[in-house]
Amino acid sequence: MRTQLSGIGDRLRRPEYTGENRCMPCTVVNLCLAVAAAAVVSVGLGPVGGVVVLVGAVGAIYFRGYLVPGTPMLTVRYFPPWLLELFGKEVDLRKTLEPVEGTAVRATPEGGRLVDSFETAWDNRIERMREAGVTEDDVARLLGVPETSSVPGDVAYVVDGGLRRWLSESALLADAAAAAVLETDGGAAWASLDPDSRVATLRDLRKYLTYCPRCDGALDNEETETVETCCTESERVLMATCADCGVRLIEDLDDR
Repeated sequence: MRTQLSGIGDRLRRPEYTGENRCMPCTVVNLCLAVAAAAVVSVGLGPVGGVVVLVGAVGAIYFRGYLVPGTPMLTVRYFPPWLLELFGKEVDLRKTLEPVEGTAVRATPEGGRLVDSFETAWDNRIERMREAGVTEDDVARLLGVPETSSVPGDVAYVVDGGLRRWLSESALLADAAAAAVLETDGGAAWASLDPDSRVATLRDLRKYLTYCPRCDGALDNEETETVETCCTESERVLMATCADCGVRLIEDLDDR
């Protein structure tokens, strides 16, 4: 039963408007509309009808990112800049790398590059973890939490009642190996980061990889796709897929 529900959810889900791409202004607006619609229906059909409408509407927002058709353009046209900033739409994602600059990344005239010593240590750790496998303890150290619990059949872990999911085992392997190196070399800067900041930093570091951690296949880090997303006219999504095993390693906003 759980597998069937998961399959239905996967078919309904719109990844370009959910997960990391979910727009909070659109989500708030649609939730308010859902509550208003449920209240109107409850007047005519009673509380049960209102609950049915509310559950259906919230489910649509959860899986699709929005309820009202055309929502991805609503906030672009009608939300003032100060309101978008209130929801964090102007955050510069490149700042997530600042705590490890000098330890893992160095500036060059051509752009950011991995520090040689970090790159070597990362490669070695990837090789060791590839043979041993990423454990729940490895993920706990990655996030800086006491413990995690893996979800069978998925690259996901339960953490403090929430869920952390990775694009693939290859992406998780890259992050766990980088975190292990940073735990040793990152000092107080790495130790002070909360789980969200650690995940964001590791996701950005992953963009510097040129091979698949699982099979050593080549990656194309220049693959991009322009998509329509909430609160912006369009955004470029940076993607990297292994040429050998076809596993997706990166799928993130291209902030270059």
